[in-house]
Amino acid sequence: MVVRNWEAAVGRADIDAWINTFRDRVLPNMQALDGFLDVTFLTKRDGDPCHVKVLTRWRNMAAITAFAGENPAKTVLPDFMAPFFKSYDAEATFYDEVLREEAND
Repeated sequence: MVVRNWEAAVGRADIDAWINTFRDRVLPNMQALDGFLDVTFLTKRDGDPCHVKVLTRWRNMAAITAFAGENPAKTVLPDFMAPFFKSYDAEATFYDEVLREEAND
């Protein structure tokens, strides 16, 4: 399991529109890729613009390459998403998921 971490800043008033646009226009394409597992958006609790982290989980680096292209670290930012960001990382970072535990019910 590989986690791709990408960070940016979004105006606090734009967060809902950013999430909705992602769900409507980006997520379906990601879900169609073999090896995509899930996505998590994290927003910092204070500040404007708001610091955000986008964590996507993938089965392996080959799946990330299918998503991002030859350079899997390169930012994937469709033109229609760019206006939401005040700033953003030019490249993502990668983490191996070595432990994931869930609460006992």
